[in-house]
Amino acid sequence: MAELQLPLHKNFTSEFLNREENSRDLLGKHWQDKTTSDRSKRRLLQSIGYQFPCAKLLRLWGLRENDECRLCKRLHPGVTPWLESLGHIQARCPALRKPRIAVHHGIWRELLTAISMNSLETHDDGERKGTFRQRSVRPPMDSPPNSRTSRSVFQD
Repeated sequence: MAELQLPLHKNFTSEFLNREENSRDLLGKHWQDKTTSDRSKRRLLQSIGYQFPCAKLLRLWGLRENDECRLCKRLHPGVTPWLESLGHIQARCPALRKPRIAVHHGIWRELLTAISMNSLETHDDGERKGTFRQRSVRPPMDSPPNSRTSRSVFQD
C-alpha cells in the first residue's frame, strides 16, 4: 500500500525511496532484521522522513521555545549556540566530536576487517593468503615533528 502512494508525493523522502537499487530493499532488510533494535529502526525512519526530534523540529511543532543546541550552549556558554538540526548533531556539534570520531574509527575498522577477510588469493601451492595487509610505519626521528605520528601503509 505504501509503495503505491510513493508516486503521489514529491519530496526528498519519496525521491529517496523511489531510487532504483539504492534504498527500499536495503531498508526492508534493516527493518526485518531481528537483531536490530526497535529504537534504531525508529531513528532511521525518523531521519529519512524528516521527523527526527531535534530542537529545530520541536520548535516548529511548538514543543520548544528555541532551536539552539543545548550541548553547544553548555560547552560554550558565552557564544551563540548553533541551530540544533539532525545535520548539526551528526556532523558539526563540537560537544559530540569525540563520539563522532569513535564511530568513524569503528566503521573504518569494520571496513578494513571486511576487506581483509575478502581479499584472499589462492597461490600455486593451494594456500590462500591475504592480499590486503596493514602495517604501521613510523617516520625516522630526524624527520620534522609534525610527521612523527604513526601512519598506516597499505601494500599488496
